[in-house]
Amino acid sequence: MSITYREIKSQYAALLKTSNHLEKLLAQIGDALAYKKMVFVGSGSSYYVATSAAFLAQSRLNRLSMAIPAGDLLLHMPAYRNILEDAAVIFLSRSGETSEAVRAVSLMREEGIRFSLIAVTCVNGSTLAEKCDLAIELPWAFDESVCQTRTVSCLYYTSVRIVASLAGDAALLQALETVIAKGPEFIEQNEAALEQIAGPDWSAAVVLGDAEIGGLCEEGALAFKEICQLPSNYHHLLDVRHGPMVLIDEKTLVIAALSSANQLELDLLSDLVKKGAKVVAYSDHPMEIPGVLVVPFGQTLPHAARGIPVIAICQLIAYYKSLQTGADPDKPSGLSAWIQL
Repeated sequence: MSITYREIKSQYAALLKTSNHLEKLLAQIGDALAYKKMVFVGSGSSYYVATSAAFLAQSRLNRLSMAIPAGDLLLHMPAYRNILEDAAVIFLSRSGETSEAVRAVSLMREEGIRFSLIAVTCVNGSTLAEKCDLAIELPWAFDESVCQTRTVSCLYYTSVRIVASLAGDAALLQALETVIAKGPEFIEQNEAALEQIAGPDWSAAVVLGDAEIGGLCEEGALAFKEICQLPSNYHHLLDVRHGPMVLIDEKTLVIAALSSANQLELDLLSDLVKKGAKVVAYSDHPMEIPGVLVVPFGQTLPHAARGIPVIAICQLIAYYKSLQTGADPDKPSGLSAWIQL
């Protein structure tokens, strides 16, 4: 059995451990984040999670928040100096050893920038954690596979949980725990259909999603590049009409993360079906949409909480597609677990 598959299936157990661990750290985390600005930094998958985290922090906490790729920060530190000054800077990293992240932190110190530094890693005792004021370490979330799956879910959950706690958003906090509790059942009920959709003759994937989960949907698109090694792209839902739609055809799989399933979203799905695309739609509740595989969670969720079941959909389809393409999901050609410059 593939390591990647085992890690996809074990992500809800890892999320439960993460939830219990964070409960013990919330007071320390709140103190470390007592700044008017928040900057989330990551590389690759963790950067996409960072973009969702920054959106959520800006919208829920009304603080200036942004996401920066660690490599961009390393190469263009002067451009970001004013943003980093007197900010809470949160580095998200699986290994805590990615060169861009470690070097960027050192450069920030050398430049005399004043900031509070938090590292969220999936290992204990990393170089990045040693350089930080507070380390949140989640070793049970570490992916042995090159491609990140449960790591992504746990980094995303951690980011959302922290912001929801700071905002006092009891509804979102409860929804996150509901997602964890019902996650295994959600996978069991829908896995066969997701395996089947991976079989038809499509050779490119498009993932559509908005607002808080936009960054995580972009990570969902990356899963297709890495796990089954097929071309993929991410777009905002309605924005796909503004150009990208011309490249969607009968060889395209589209995964759409619905919010309220309003008429604008439904009209878009109808148009995608007319173009011949294979269409999968996440929905809170079961519904019939002609030509669309609807994957329901079974309960109304705040939009940020939908990200966790949505990323699982992308990961599972990408894994089952790898069985069709012959790609090794555990060790994709030309990719390392973390980048050393």
